[in-house]
Amino acid sequence: MPEHTRRELLKLTGATAAAAVGVPSVGLAQDDTPDSEWTEAESPTKKTLNGAVDTAEGPFAVGAGGDVLARRKDGWQKVVEYGPQARSRPLTGVDVTDDGKALWFVGGSGVIGEYRVDTETLTNYSAPKEKTSTWEGCAVRGSAGENERLYFVNGSGELLIGVRQESGAVKYADVTKPGGGSTIPAIDFHARKEGHVVSTSQFVAATGDGGEKWKKIGIDFAGGAFFDVASVGPKDVNVAAGGGIVYRYDGFRWTPHVIDDGRQAIRAIDRDGTAGLAAGAGGKVYERQSAGQWRRFQTPVATKFNGVARTDTYDVAVGAGGVIVERSVDRDAEPPSSNKSVVRYAEGAVETAWD
Repeated sequence: MPEHTRRELLKLTGATAAAAVGVPSVGLAQDDTPDSEWTEAESPTKKTLNGAVDTAEGPFAVGAGGDVLARRKDGWQKVVEYGPQARSRPLTGVDVTDDGKALWFVGGSGVIGEYRVDTETLTNYSAPKEKTSTWEGCAVRGSAGENERLYFVNGSGELLIGVRQESGAVKYADVTKPGGGSTIPAIDFHARKEGHVVSTSQFVAATGDGGEKWKKIGIDFAGGAFFDVASVGPKDVNVAAGGGIVYRYDGFRWTPHVIDDGRQAIRAIDRDGTAGLAAGAGGKVYERQSAGQWRRFQTPVATKFNGVARTDTYDVAVGAGGVIVERSVDRDAEPPSSNKSVVRYAEGAVETAWD
């Protein structure tokens, strides 16, 4: 692996005091040249990709036109086309079950789908409780097909919670508005009933009871848009925001860290314990070095990234025009070898009662 020239880490003392008044600290460790570790992959689509996740079968990505892509041993393949309704609705958010076997994704016109990566089965759960507005994001905890607890958020600031029953059906609770009605672009849970949401009105809220009650925890001094949230624990949260900022919550206060010196928006973030990746405008990817320090990589593209994922085989970032960049990693597993998936459709049973 080639060595790269690095600019010395920029540090600002008094970060706690800075956070109290909303003054960003510098959290950038910058590379002077593009990094050869990150390469542009051949993509099977030209449509914008909006999210990426790690699964038991390697990285997956979702995007416009209902496309679902999988990273196989010989490259990226399209495994779902046109989405769960075969109507080409854009897919805007994605998450994966704890065992990595089921991909849940959401999108326009109330689209909700589940793709089992182990059986290559697609199930349609769209428009639950007759909700047909665009879902912006989703979170899922539990094991595939057994006890999933599902969280869906939309452009009207609504949260819909579903729980898998023994019958296989999903029961839904009444819709709530944890952010008061502003669009909720992202939601993330670090435990079955513990997680965070962000809204476009600079609102961050936490729940410890599965979404029945929400407590606002910030961010009062933020002035830009929020795009994504990474919920690692009650005292470890990151919010990807405009102005090149990643906000960090330590359980007591928020600290804004400028991780892009061009002040371009950070649109996606993924955390795995102490490790983390972020991505945004200009084809840039950022790797977490410590709580307040991120190293910047300039990838071979200048695309706006909408999704990023840290996986066992490849770190990936996806974005406009179907662009995918990736970095091979050595984390035990290799991408599976598979021919293009044959998708088997099934309509998801739905029960509207809640218990």
